[in-house]
Amino acid sequence: MNTHPKHKAPADIAGVIEALSDIHVETQREEDLRAAFDRLFVWDETAVKPRYFTKGLETRGLAVVGDPGSGKTELISHFLENHERFHLGSDLEEAGCLHVTVPSPATLKSVGLEILKALGYSKMSERRERWAIWEMVKHRLSLLGVRVLWIDEAHDLYASGSAREQEDLLKTLKSLMQGEHAVVVVLSGTKPVAELLKTDGQVGRRFGKIHLPPVTVASDGEAVEGLLHAFCDRAGLDAQVDSDLIHCLIAAAQSQFGLVIEISIGAIEMALYDRSAKLSRQSFVDYWGMQEGCAIEDNVFWSNRFGEFQEVTTTAASNATKRRGRK
Repeated sequence: MNTHPKHKAPADIAGVIEALSDIHVETQREEDLRAAFDRLFVWDETAVKPRYFTKGLETRGLAVVGDPGSGKTELISHFLENHERFHLGSDLEEAGCLHVTVPSPATLKSVGLEILKALGYSKMSERRERWAIWEMVKHRLSLLGVRVLWIDEAHDLYASGSAREQEDLLKTLKSLMQGEHAVVVVLSGTKPVAELLKTDGQVGRRFGKIHLPPVTVASDGEAVEGLLHAFCDRAGLDAQVDSDLIHCLIAAAQSQFGLVIEISIGAIEMALYDRSAKLSRQSFVDYWGMQEGCAIEDNVFWSNRFGEFQEVTTTAASNATKRRGRK
């Protein structure tokens, strides 16, 4: 049995939770991402360059699509931070890749200005024309040797833009992947990213697509249970896990891998603050009640109505997506 954690001070608990949060859980998704990403480059012993397609005229891009909480950003970030030829988070010229998140308001101009800011150029006035902003983006990307441009939360551009704005965005992305200093564009976001690429067949064909699948009890239940045991070992807790708890956890996470991890770590934190020697269903009940502010009878971990809960949350998520699409 693990050591009873009753003597852990808040600072110690915070350290345990931070360590758990820093763990990257390897899944098949890493292999899928690597296979799709690496084929977009030409490799040799000293350098890596974007691969040109269509008789050497243009590069290709990649779209990573998943529901909220699927772990898209963490997946790509960890991949690029640990890639043997790219080093996201390092000095830009050494990294070879750039990560930007679509700002609010999400417009083609605001994204261009955000990229320039990340490239160390903040002199461009917001009053400048879009074409001038994006010409400077292309110049700075080339000047600093950026080979990968990763645009995160790209679905916001689809949700907030007019049809004309979306058309101009796709043309802009296409232009970034053409010419002597073309880059590989990586888009990540929810399902509207895929819808955006469908609006222009020519641009859409230039992007490979990776759809992050939902977590299911049948395919992933055993792995989720193993994950809970591994996390508890790190935290000094005994794991009291059964199949019903795994069902509840996956339902509460709306079948999204990133949320499974987030909820699990939250429940472990509750157990540590309660000075419990074990991670039990009660830890999940307490965390979910605090997180959602729901009545006990609506707490999926207490009620065990995981089938009903999953149906309700899936319907709500679908309705929210439809509402965003109408904007």
